Amino acid sequence: MSKNLFFEGTVCPMITPIREDFSLDAPSTKRLIDHLIDGEIDGIFILGTTGEASSLSLETKQELIRLSAERLDGTEIPLLVGIGDTSFEQSVALCSYAKQCGAAAVVALAPYYFDLNEDEILDYFLNLADHCSLPLFLYNYPKSTHFNLPPKVISVLIQHPNIIGCKDSSGDPNYLKALAELAQKKESNFLIGPEEFLSEWVQKGFHGGVNGGSNLFPKLFKALSEALKQKDQEKINTYHQIVMKISKDIYALEGGSYSYLKGMKAAAASMGLCENKLVPPLKAGDENFYKTIEQKTVEIQKELDALL
Repeated sequence: MSKNLFFEGTVCPMITPIREDFSLDAPSTKRLIDHLIDGEIDGIFILGTTGEASSLSLETKQELIRLSAERLDGTEIPLLVGIGDTSFEQSVALCSYAKQCGAAAVVALAPYYFDLNEDEILDYFLNLADHCSLPLFLYNYPKSTHFNLPPKVISVLIQHPNIIGCKDSSGDPNYLKALAELAQKKESNFLIGPEEFLSEWVQKGFHGGVNGGSNLFPKLFKALSEALKQKDQEKINTYHQIVMKISKDIYALEGGSYSYLKGMKAAAASMGLCENKLVPPLKAGDENFYKTIEQKTVEIQKELDALL
């Protein structure tokens, strides 16, 4: 397969709207995707960390893939599907289902149960790429997998014709520096996850981002991406400050291991995009938390309305 997908903007790691009974909220999913289309997002990535993929049933995953592909049909926005799993067979099967529905690519974490060495990780991804019927992005997220994909392993993996890039969510400056050197060759697509680092590291060689805040404010991330392409430092600085405000006021309001997701869902709910529900074992914020997030979201939206 040719490496024909290349993002130099923002891919949205889409949240998964759910109902009170934890089933997929189809109307909210359609409304959210329409919101992203209107915001001119460059791609949509479902079933990632922000989408709570590890907590969803196979049936819900398939329903989300099918519905998302249908909603994006006829647009220029490609659909990326997370297939990371402890089961190799299930990852391959989910990839096949994603292709059947019309997805453009898949994204995979390293398996996160057994403690694997570098050779085993290398063999795993090469084997997965051989068996995947869609182009494959690597996804490095050591916080959850407890394994940092070594840059030397990534440099080997991206030579595979079906591995088209890597999304990194480590936030480690030394690690990012090593990946930025690989990214500058432009043979594969390197995208950064934590949006707090987006402006800095795109200017140092990364090609774009997979940034959760685009669920809420896709037009902000579109504008930031354009400013980065044009090297307009004044606009970059202005938009980056708003990104940092989102991080401080929405993601880090409460603190804790999943404060980001708790804030994200509450903010999305306050904008009418979904219900304020997280899938067990995670729990949504209480009413006081929600009201604070709602106020902060309105303030950020007003600031954006004055700029964009």
